Formats: sequence, C-alpha cells, structure tokens
Amino acid sequence: MAEQKSYFNLIEESFPGIVDNIVRYENLGFSWKFSKPFLKEEKGKVISNVGFIEFSMLIEGQWYKTGALHAICTQQAHRGQGLASNLILEALDWAEQRCEFVLLFTEIPKFYEKFSFRFLPEHRFHLPCKHIKGSQSLRPVIAPEDNMLFRRCFEERAPLSNLVWLKDNGSIASFNSIFATYPIYWSLHYSPAINGFISYRLEDKTLHLLDVIAREIPSLDSILDHFPGPIDEIYFYFSPDRFTDKAIPMPYIYDKGHLMVRGAWPTTQPFMISPLSRC
Repeated sequence: MAEQKSYFNLIEESFPGIVDNIVRYENLGFSWKFSKPFLKEEKGKVISNVGFIEFSMLIEGQWYKTGALHAICTQQAHRGQGLASNLILEALDWAEQRCEFVLLFTEIPKFYEKFSFRFLPEHRFHLPCKHIKGSQSLRPVIAPEDNMLFRRCFEERAPLSNLVWLKDNGSIASFNSIFATYPIYWSLHYSPAINGFISYRLEDKTLHLLDVIAREIPSLDSILDHFPGPIDEIYFYFSPDRFTDKAIPMPYIYDKGHLMVRGAWPTTQPFMISPLSRC
C-alpha cells in the first residue's frame, strides 16, 4: 500500500490530474493494472516509473502482438541519473519475447534513438467534398450516464481500418477522452443512426474526423449526414481505407506526439493512429 501511494505521488507530480483520472477510469470498470509498471525505489519510495501496455494491431490485414511504453517519469530531485533509461531497458527486455514490436509517442524522439527506436512518420488524410446540411442527430457523450454505452460500443466495435488499426476495448480511449474534459467525453458524440460514436472536431466547413466507433462501419455519406451545416473538406486522423480511396495523405504530427517504433514495422503505406488510441 505504501508503494502504491508513493507510485501515485510520483505520476501525479509528473502528470498533474492523472490520479483523479485513474479513479474515473476505474469507476468506468477498467483497471489501471492494464499498465505494467517498472519501478525504481529508494528508501521505500518510488522515484522513477516506466509503464508498459500490451495490445493487438491490425496491419495490412494481419494481427500483431504489440506493446507501448508510456507514463515515463522520474521524481524531479532524481532526474538526470539515468533511472528511467535503466527502466526502459528493463521493460524492453521483458517485452522481447512478448511483442513483435514496441511503440511510443514522444515530444523528444532523439532521446529514444539510443534504445533502437526509430521515427515513424504519420499522415492525416485530406478529402475535398461538397455535402449539404445533414438530417441525423448527434449528442455529446457524458459521464456517468453514458458509461455503459461507452463500454458496449467499444467492446462491440468493428476495425476502423484494414491498413493500420490499434485494437482497444475502450481502456485507452476512455483514459484519453475523460482526462481533461470530464464529465464530457472529449470529442465523442453518440449517433442513434449508427448506434455508435463519431469522434470529431468541426471548424466552420472543415470536418476533422478522429474516429468512428460502431459495430458496423457506416458509409462516409452517412457520417456526413450528421452535421447541421455544409461540409467542404474532411481531414481523417486515421487510415481511411474503409471510407474512401481518394483522400490524399499529408505528413502530420498530432499534438507534438512523434510516433516511434522498435522492431520491424510491417508497412510502408501512409497511416495515422487515431487520437483516441494514442498512449
């Protein structure tokens, strides 16, 4: 129990607000134990942490066992001593026989090159279009009223892409979507027409489409039919192969998060991992 308290003190110092979000996350029915911690202790206190999560990825129609480093942090008074670097090596050694490759998102990509990570360029996809005012309804997803709806939609969802798609039952997406905007689920809106969620931002006549969570992937026209005004262009923040083959890939770094990989990445085609699935 003392170690757990010390662990939470460390990650709260490094990522303010994260402990409250873990409570919300677990109230939703998920367990923070999905993240395996690699810890450095001193005098009974946790002073450095590297988290590791495992999941599956669908890449060009084939499933791969994948892992990701996240929540990497060291107590401020102990930084610069190589503690996190040692834990990263420990985590990678542990993952060697479990994962076919390991990912991470970082603002400091150069640092991770010494661990044999390399930068993977991502692309958002641009599609000009002309769509008039829609007729279908959307409403924001709100906690706790929609918690069970959230769980069901993510557990039943179909793959968003056959090119590159990270399989997530909601454990990653829920943490991302309730962190800063609770009780609203960031970017998620429920559609009765598709019995699922559309994740988006709308700027004037530009639709930024972040994700679609449904048992059956709807057509692009049916998605566009949900917006109250005309749409002139779309940016897809995922590989849109199940919606269109006409979108143009454009290099893009989402929210300063450089994607890096350790291991043999299976495709050279342009792609992006959805914002809700980034860890």
